[in-house]
Amino acid sequence: MSDKFDISKSVLVGETAEASLIRMSKVLRDQGINPDVTFEFITNEPGVFSGLGEVVQILSKILPEKYKDEVWALNDGDVFEKNEVVMRIKAKFAVLSSFLTALTGIVSSSSGWATGAKKCVDAANGIPIVNFGASQIHPNTVGIMDYSSIQGGAKGCSSIIGAKLTDLTPVGSMNENLVLIFKDVIDAAESLMNNGDSELAELPKIVSIGVLGDEAVEAEEVVANFPGVRGLKIETPTERGGVDGALLREIRERLDQKGFTNTQLSVSGDLTPKSINNIVEVEKEWLADLNRYQSSSTNQEYDQLNQNQSRRIVQAIGINRFIACHSPIDLAAYLKDIDGVPVSKRGKIPGITTNTRINKILFK
Repeated sequence: MSDKFDISKSVLVGETAEASLIRMSKVLRDQGINPDVTFEFITNEPGVFSGLGEVVQILSKILPEKYKDEVWALNDGDVFEKNEVVMRIKAKFAVLSSFLTALTGIVSSSSGWATGAKKCVDAANGIPIVNFGASQIHPNTVGIMDYSSIQGGAKGCSSIIGAKLTDLTPVGSMNENLVLIFKDVIDAAESLMNNGDSELAELPKIVSIGVLGDEAVEAEEVVANFPGVRGLKIETPTERGGVDGALLREIRERLDQKGFTNTQLSVSGDLTPKSINNIVEVEKEWLADLNRYQSSSTNQEYDQLNQNQSRRIVQAIGINRFIACHSPIDLAAYLKDIDGVPVSKRGKIPGITTNTRINKILFK
């Protein structure tokens, strides 16, 4: 089995385990006790499951062959409910004790990022969500965060490692600092559009606007100078109020009037499901206004231009913080069976929980 995920040595030697589990293992070892145990990983809130790949990679290294038939879990991307068993593992206690903390943490954090992504996707009403959160968390977790966001429904991510894990091309062809270095959006756009690098040549050309000047003016200047530009990324700083509905409509309609209906617009920033929903509402108003205008207009050219009411006011929404900073899912590993005898702590039902949604994991 190929090691797709970069599991650190500290995890594989048990250094990330809670000390109480390690001490418990030593006590049981001294007493000659090492029962067969079944742990169920149960959630205390709804969310989207992620982390299975890392879990399987760890278990493939530590589980004896006889127990590799005793692992069950949801698939990455599956939606779960509160109090649902998302994973079940049976093995000797001494085998699992050093890894319970890591396995729980992997699923908790990964599912949290996937859940954050799904909240954005649900709010976007079909507009693709892209995760730009790589700069908001520790670099050791960037790949897994980006991977999990894709499991939650995001269509792209910005980090190189996240793209490798998801077999996608990393999103983002123009950094806003390029505009600052060239001191002009047109010069910056030219450096990107006419770059001869073979890798850059294959990327869709997306030019950032709003870094130095007025977004609507820069949008018109860029498309006038570079008619073949794929899209424009609106980078209105939060210090200037961020991207609002009126600005989106102005840019979109200015481009449409000049015949650049295929020039895509994207927005990014500190967006949340609430602000994403606001963009969707602006789009609905814009489409409704277009429809009313077409019903009364005699301008056939304009009518034909806008007759496709499936158009989006923006073609992508980039999320800077919400996904990366989403809280981990509240879940825990509960001991439910010892040598075939049902057990549980108070508040939980003893024994194995029936859940037909979890699948037996097949180790290759």
